[in-house]
Amino acid sequence: MASAHTDAAWTRGLLIVERLRLEDFLVELGRHRAGALRCDPAVRDLIVSGVYPLDDTELALATLAQALPVRVDRVTRYWVTVRARSM
Repeated sequence: MASAHTDAAWTRGLLIVERLRLEDFLVELGRHRAGALRCDPAVRDLIVSGVYPLDDTELALATLAQALPVRVDRVTRYWVTVRARSM
């Protein structure tokens, strides 16, 4: 259950998540950017926790790629897919 602190975080331009599936995280983040933000089924169940900026979703995606074994593939700025990072 979300706290009042995390519920109001969006008013400060932040997305605060704790133990959220990657697929669900990307749905939330996608509400704050134009275009399609997809999640490869191979990584959809990875768990995300942290504080992410909503006014710079590119930074949020870059941070995600550093924290998890994923990469962010861009067909265009408006078509982005998060996939498993190749070893």
